[in-house]
Amino acid sequence: MSLNTINVADFNWQIILNPNAQDHKGLEHWNEIAAKLDEHHVRYELHQANGSHSGIDLARKLCQEGQRHLMVIGGDGTINEIVNGIFTSGIDTHEVFLAVIPHGRGNDWARTHHYPTDYLEAVEGFLKGRFIEHDVGLTKVFQGEKEIEQRYFININSFGFSAEVIYETIYTKPKFLNISVYMLGVFLALFKHKPIPVIINSKDFHYQGKPFLFAVANCKYHGDGMKQAPDASFDDGVFDVIILPQVGILTVLLKIKHIFTGKHIQKIKGVQCYRTNKLCISAEPAILGELEGELLSQGRYEIEMLPLAFNTLTFIE
Repeated sequence: MSLNTINVADFNWQIILNPNAQDHKGLEHWNEIAAKLDEHHVRYELHQANGSHSGIDLARKLCQEGQRHLMVIGGDGTINEIVNGIFTSGIDTHEVFLAVIPHGRGNDWARTHHYPTDYLEAVEGFLKGRFIEHDVGLTKVFQGEKEIEQRYFININSFGFSAEVIYETIYTKPKFLNISVYMLGVFLALFKHKPIPVIINSKDFHYQGKPFLFAVANCKYHGDGMKQAPDASFDDGVFDVIILPQVGILTVLLKIKHIFTGKHIQKIKGVQCYRTNKLCISAEPAILGELEGELLSQGRYEIEMLPLAFNTLTFIE
């Protein structure tokens, strides 16, 4: 890991806040964050990402206006929007420094970088100005020969059961159970998921089978803290591809704890692990895919690595 330490007070930071993050506490906590930044004479301008995908448009516009130092206050979905705005702006992304103040439910990407759970402690870390170069994935969706969608990601792109969980979390809300939306989605998807035949091709491996789920990982954590890709590295230029075989409901219930610890690689029989920088995924019917909690269009997926593509704040020592 190559660190690039900067004096954050030397730059004017464009802060993109999701006011709806963490049960709509974004604006409530902003005053404390602003006070900490003011105390250390950090210059900034505040922008609010209020609607769906508004973060993409906002980050793209700021980059095209010449801004290169951005901060996002929000969860994994908001972070992903800002990344997509940066990478669709047409600029040289290597010039961008992105600081994150995690302010969501899962904060899975931040776990890999050892971010503190307290947002004010995250601001303290930002003041140290420790940035690293970070790999970025690009997922393209095709129907026939036509490209219908593309999305960038810095964490994990997953397919099969994990995408069906996201489908359930979008359309089902817990009303009486003291359970996270995500975990409720897990249990609902368990009874609906039916694995389908999938072909994954790359220059490094070929897979054909009916997986329970599989992930194309840039970082380690996914789904409210599951250590789905325990050996993934954000700056090695390759994805970790983790494929879980078709398993029954009882096996999932008994062994889901191992996914939280990263031990599923050893504890669940038949798990396959590969590394590659480019792959193609096809299935008939098309398999369901998700990226940072957002469902992708269905079709044929082509995923490629953009190595060391921009700079992000890290807490890794």
